[in-house]
Amino acid sequence: MAFLPVGYTILLRLALSQGRWEEARKVSQQLEYVGRIMASPYRVVVWGYVDQMRFWLACGDLERARRWVRDLQREAPLVSPLALERQSVAFVRLLLAESQPEQALGLLTPLVERATATQRWYQVLEMWLLQAQAYQMLHRQREALARLSQAVHLGASEGYIRRFVDEGTRIAALLSQLREQESQEKDFPYLETLLRAFSQQPVAQPPRLKSEPSPTLLDPLSEREQDVLHLLARGASNQEIAETLVLAIDTIKHYVSNILSKLEVTNRTQAAARARALGLLSQEE
Repeated sequence: MAFLPVGYTILLRLALSQGRWEEARKVSQQLEYVGRIMASPYRVVVWGYVDQMRFWLACGDLERARRWVRDLQREAPLVSPLALERQSVAFVRLLLAESQPEQALGLLTPLVERATATQRWYQVLEMWLLQAQAYQMLHRQREALARLSQAVHLGASEGYIRRFVDEGTRIAALLSQLREQESQEKDFPYLETLLRAFSQQPVAQPPRLKSEPSPTLLDPLSEREQDVLHLLARGASNQEIAETLVLAIDTIKHYVSNILSKLEVTNRTQAAARARALGLLSQEE
């Protein structure tokens, strides 16, 4: 279980980078499901929050992103500084999408200082790119290019590409401007590599998602569990289901427990309602 947030986050990044939007939607739902069933939100926050936000914004689902922020405000603050940082970076992305660069810079400044002090350069690189975009939105072009120049110099030492390309056309335009500066001669080959990578991005546009996508099951019901579900929805008791399917009552109890768990409910009435919403039962059952 501990590795599920890592795995789903990487799958989400891959789907986004290749423009496979339907796959990204499904993985995003699975990542949300994992967040609900894990005892501690730490791993989902650290690994998944920023990329979940990137997905919602790519699909234009601002309402889902705003609801995420409202939900956070109702929860108890996280203790982990790293988890709080990831939350804040996700929020910064929403602020930029909503044309609030000043608020974004206000959040980013202390985050950059702490990440730099602990030499977490991959996170610093991401934040510098976000700062560059915020400065550009404020028409502070000199500061935007200066911050981007720092990011390019840092990224060149490790050959990072995806980190830049994921930021989209605004960073591409700034990189083109930066390439014209004589001070960039040392990093010129790296700049060329980055700009070529932008030109290789998928051209398909992401779909505009509904604010409430159709629900899916992370762990589908087996054929036998579906048989039990149909009888359960008709009001049959465990004993009646056992007699109908010619199975031991303990086996039926096991199936019922699995069904409740997979449907994320606590009783039979909720199970039937959830199953109808998922299309596993007809509305008459």
